[in-house]
Amino acid sequence: MNLRDYYESVMSMTTLEEGEGVISICRLVVIFFLTFYTMYYFIDCVEKVYVNANANNPLRFTVGDRVRCCPPGGEWTQWKEGTIAVVSFDDGKYPYYVQCDDGSQLKIPKDHDLCIQKMHEQFVAVLGPDGKPLNQIPDLPAKDPAAELRQEALFKESPPEEDCPICNIRFPMKNETCTLVQSKFSLRLKVACCGKSLCIGCMVQNRDSCLFCEEDLQQFNSDAKGILKRLLHRIHDSSDDQDKIQALSMLASSYDTGAGGIGVRRDSKKAHQLWMEAVELGGSKDAHYNLSQSYSKYHKERGVEKDDKKELYHLEEAAMLGDAAARCELGFYEGERGNWDRAKKHWILSAAAGCKGCMERIKRGKKKGAVSNDEYKKTLRAHRKSLNLTRSAQRDAARKRLNLKVGPGGVGKM
Repeated sequence: MNLRDYYESVMSMTTLEEGEGVISICRLVVIFFLTFYTMYYFIDCVEKVYVNANANNPLRFTVGDRVRCCPPGGEWTQWKEGTIAVVSFDDGKYPYYVQCDDGSQLKIPKDHDLCIQKMHEQFVAVLGPDGKPLNQIPDLPAKDPAAELRQEALFKESPPEEDCPICNIRFPMKNETCTLVQSKFSLRLKVACCGKSLCIGCMVQNRDSCLFCEEDLQQFNSDAKGILKRLLHRIHDSSDDQDKIQALSMLASSYDTGAGGIGVRRDSKKAHQLWMEAVELGGSKDAHYNLSQSYSKYHKERGVEKDDKKELYHLEEAAMLGDAAARCELGFYEGERGNWDRAKKHWILSAAAGCKGCMERIKRGKKKGAVSNDEYKKTLRAHRKSLNLTRSAQRDAARKRLNLKVGPGGVGKM
């Protein structure tokens, strides 16, 4: 068959009169898809064989190692330096997750020298015409002993929540979760007359009079001016700094929300000033936590400039004083900046203190390979122990009586 005959035969396949052309085109389409599927299946089988062959090979690097890596599809001139943040990332799909020095993150597809290499930090002297070095070995930054001690104290186990002075059972953490949206219902209540803290179980059992100063609570709570006068008296005349700090924090919260039943209008700037006064007297975890919010998401309302350093400082102070919610936010703060190892440490400590949200993050981290099995089991045991220490039949009865429930978003009405 010559070329002309072949051309005529092909053209006759597209003739629609007899229908043969349509059938031939359908055959070609079927053959095309079968060929494509066969090639795809073959490539997938080859990849699975390669992955299974290298599944038992240990990875060359561990978390914290300094490496230089090439972005996927990049050239040799695009290599970046960074630190291994996660090993076996995304269920082992990527052997490494690298936090680069320029702030970017890279998922390394293969543990190969073409993708990732060990970074050798070695000084190379550049000599001038006279044989003398034109550059010098850079001086390492001097270590700050105070900063090292602060970092060591930051990652120590947080002090536990105090006990209710009436039933001697540990207070639950703030709203039992570390959500950013605070519910108006809390499992820990402060008596406005003397500023003492009670759990919700003891408060429901004793609604008529204060268990500390025997004040008639119904009459006292109906007198807004009397509550404000008592708070101001504690702030200006009390000889106990801790009592002043508690009163300042209570007054600041009332100004910040416009609630509290003391007859003050909402003034977030005034609330910020009162929290600053509380910190100057020695501070509390609530004051430090609220100031951290002043320098982050509420900076416009409270009349201050956004300041990441001050936000971090007050979050760390609150965490070291035992605020599990502040420690949870520290994990987010570090994670947003690529410091995943520090974020994981904060979430482990917060989960061990009873934070349910952080316990869920540790569970997800275990599935992705970012949290080891031993770390997960140890954290889970501590988490369950912390929750058991805060439970009592009296508190459960109080929740049912007030129709309160504890869910992922905190405490609220059923």
